[in-house]
Amino acid sequence: MNHLSPLEFTPTTILAKYDPESKIKQYLTLLKAENQKINLVSRETSDTDLERLAAESILPFEIIGNRSFSNYLDIGSGGGFPAFPIIMSAKVERATLIERTTKKALALGRMAGDLGLKIKVIDSNFEECHISEKFDLITLRLVKLTKPLIKRISLLLKPAGTFIYYSDFKVIAEIGLKSDSYSYTSASDSPVKYFTVFTKQ
Repeated sequence: MNHLSPLEFTPTTILAKYDPESKIKQYLTLLKAENQKINLVSRETSDTDLERLAAESILPFEIIGNRSFSNYLDIGSGGGFPAFPIIMSAKVERATLIERTTKKALALGRMAGDLGLKIKVIDSNFEECHISEKFDLITLRLVKLTKPLIKRISLLLKPAGTFIYYSDFKVIAEIGLKSDSYSYTSASDSPVKYFTVFTKQ
């Protein structure tokens, strides 16, 4: 089901609500430093753009409500969106980030260490990873959600677990996941964006 009415989205309001101690700013500072060594995000990305990406990472919490997770998996972590903003603004007991590019995976590990976060970073393709544990939160951004991929994600989700895909998605009935897509925009002249929340039934 698609919710066509856009959600109200003001990045500064979302960050103030979910990150009142401004912990995410520490991550953004480290990200900018790492970005000088390796291209984690576009070099043209401004501070305002980074804050918007951080706010977009945690915007789905407006729908989910729950902010406490025992085991979290982020697939294709890149420069750390949405994983780092989620980990720093929610209660996450264990977190695993999968990033296939070795240099990016090493950068994620350095940032996690500098922030004092216990995060497991796996340098591999998600399709090639042997993962035996289950997760109550999984996120995916900037990776095409194919039918085989979503089936594997469904198998890794705990019952009643949540999977957030940072785009819109047409429902595949046989995967055993309930899904709702939501739209949002940060300004009248900004493009409409989407995220989809899947729940394991």
